[in-house]
Amino acid sequence: MKTFDQLERLTRINRLVREEKTGTPEEFASCLHIGKRRLFDLLDELRTMGVQIDYSKQRRTYFFLNGHEMELKYSLKIISKETEKEIFGGNLTFFLQSVFFVHSTQILLTL
Repeated sequence: MKTFDQLERLTRINRLVREEKTGTPEEFASCLHIGKRRLFDLLDELRTMGVQIDYSKQRRTYFFLNGHEMELKYSLKIISKETEKEIFGGNLTFFLQSVFFVHSTQILLTL
């Protein structure tokens, strides 16, 4: 499922950047099974949400500025059809809804 793949990718990004073991942008993208352009887009999205990530050519790794890091929290709740109708007014069916909240350098994800 695409949402779970994205969560796994965010978790891997967080771990590698926190441990400062990303390697070059090419190596980092390869490790994430994405292209370098997609990596840059993802990093830009994270920066837009307030995550402070930079790259050191000397150390050949991405790192969090000022000791900050991402905190990823997520949960999944299965709801009944009746509850779904109450929430969505019976007009649309959503099998999985993702909502991202950002506070400072924390990313909180509710599924």
